[in-house]
Amino acid sequence: MPTPRRAKSDHLIYADVVDSKTKAGVWMGERDAFQAKQAEILEGVKDKTDWVPVENAIMIVTTEPAGITFIAANPTLPGVIVLADGGSPEASARLQATGEDLVRKVMTERGIVAEEAA
Repeated sequence: MPTPRRAKSDHLIYADVVDSKTKAGVWMGERDAFQAKQAEILEGVKDKTDWVPVENAIMIVTTEPAGITFIAANPTLPGVIVLADGGSPEASARLQATGEDLVRKVMTERGIVAEEAA
């Protein structure tokens, strides 16, 4: 019998601890003080985009391709969640890749190590 998911009311964007790495985002290779580094990454992303404030996240609205991207610190793991939705699957994929590339660029500029691909 399926078990209902627990109610989550403490964050705007959620990622379950189990199997989070298969979900969208960029993962840090560093584990120490990751929450402070997440805040630093989000500030860097703000400097590079036109963004809309959302509690505990950044919402980026674009017209080329048309869509929205949410970027938020993963609340329990050393990573930054990137969720994108465009007018087509191709636009969504492009927005997703652009968002993840932006997070990686900010991490590199700030000396924050990304997790190495397995």
